[in-house]
Amino acid sequence: MSSPEDQFKISLNQNLWGLVVGLAAMGAAEHYNLRTLFWFSVVVSVIMVLSLGATTLAYTIKYWKNKQG
Repeated sequence: MSSPEDQFKISLNQNLWGLVVGLAAMGAAEHYNLRTLFWFSVVVSVIMVLSLGATTLAYTIKYWKNKQG
């Protein structure tokens, strides 16, 4: 019998983990009305979204170049 950990392996890159943490912190800040945490999590989330976009663009360009040649 396999363990429950084997059935729920989550494979995310660092950008997505950072975004998940930023959005979770934003939710906690909204729930508990913590202004400093809210703005910190907004900044972290924006940075992670920009990083995720740049990484996705770079991987897409590399894929197109390898597919053509």
